[in-house]
Amino acid sequence: MASASTAIPKYAKTGCNDTCGKVTIPYPFGIGADCSLNQWYIVDCNNSTPYLSAFSHLDVLGVDLEDQIITVSTPKISDCQTPWNSNLTMSIDLGKSPFLIDY
Repeated sequence: MASASTAIPKYAKTGCNDTCGKVTIPYPFGIGADCSLNQWYIVDCNNSTPYLSAFSHLDVLGVDLEDQIITVSTPKISDCQTPWNSNLTMSIDLGKSPFLIDY
């Protein structure tokens, strides 16, 4: 006779938190350097908001390991925040990271 476990599965490395606010942070991502695979996967948790620290602290909205997607929030810039004649270009340098942008 088998019993059903009601335990909530743990998604982080042993000894590490797997949630920040309402976002689950599964391994290879991790909250803090010792809890992630490497520098690209470090998530900082400030005031219950997760940030992907390798990319100017982009807000992490969700992580889907099955589809291999991390959803982040990028800053919004409107004309009222910058002079009309400025040449402002927003970019995220993925450099040598393991990530791609999918719009």
